[in-house]
Amino acid sequence: MGTIVVVALVSLGGLGLILAGILVFAHRKLGVKPNPLEESIRAILPGANCGGCGYPGCDAFAAAVAKGDAPPDACPVGGPSLASKIGRIMGVEVGGGEPKVAFLMCQGGSDIVAQSADYQGIRTCRAANLIAGGTKACPYGCLGFGDCTEVCPFDAIHMGPNGLPIVDRSKCTGCGICVRTCPKNVLRLIPISKEVFLACNSFDKGKAVREVCKIGCHACSICVKMCPYGALEMVSNLPVMDLSKCTDCGICYAKCPVKGSSYIDFAAPRPKAEIEPSKCEGLHKCAEACKFKAIEGEEGEIHKIIEDKCVGCGECVKACPTGACTQPAKVKALVA
Repeated sequence: MGTIVVVALVSLGGLGLILAGILVFAHRKLGVKPNPLEESIRAILPGANCGGCGYPGCDAFAAAVAKGDAPPDACPVGGPSLASKIGRIMGVEVGGGEPKVAFLMCQGGSDIVAQSADYQGIRTCRAANLIAGGTKACPYGCLGFGDCTEVCPFDAIHMGPNGLPIVDRSKCTGCGICVRTCPKNVLRLIPISKEVFLACNSFDKGKAVREVCKIGCHACSICVKMCPYGALEMVSNLPVMDLSKCTDCGICYAKCPVKGSSYIDFAAPRPKAEIEPSKCEGLHKCAEACKFKAIEGEEGEIHKIIEDKCVGCGECVKACPTGACTQPAKVKALVA
């Protein structure tokens, strides 16, 4: 009996060694050698595995770039500097795109918009949205359960006291996970330098908006008419902004008839314009450009700024041919 056991063990051991040898031989002869480009790219990736590039993780993204299936600048976390490094590895020139950050297109917190019913279900936005689109009086607004805060891998979103998420623009990498997670589509990615943007997602207009939200867009089109650059167009009762035309002058924010404005201006309060009398020749160009009648003075006279009317849009500075109109530097907010 013992002899049979020994023979069986020796046979199995020998078979194992033979199979191991075959596997080693196959690995050496048939194994796929790692792509040195892929390894080099993977080594410099941030390792966030956030999926913002459109791939499951950094490994998949590195493999796709090495094969030429993904652009070198698709990683939102690394930004332009990383894209430039990947471009050098791949031997291609990469244009530096501006980093983006998440922006909440809703100001309807618990202090602004009431609940239409008492929700007792699972405390997530996705679950609440399955029940008639949620129980918020505005059917287009943020549901406030914080799904976006849970999925953010960079701790860049926190819930505020009014039940709305607050985006820390200094931490946000623009990976887009929160945007894809939100069932109401109230989170968007915008260029980090953007100062003015509409913070409303309602497709209703007039009375229908006023009945549920005190700060929602009424679709009155005043901002569209007042924009000096033609950067706004009404689409489905919302002013849609052409970022290539917008100069962030803030006129849409200041002219919005809604108390508090349906727009967000990260540069507010903007510094008032100033006129240096020694340079003013009274050409009146500044007064013609001002949409707030904040400049007084007849043509040929030294003009003055009416501080109570000036909103700091800076249009007079752009229009002044002598450089008499100036404006102190603006300070941007990092948290929205």
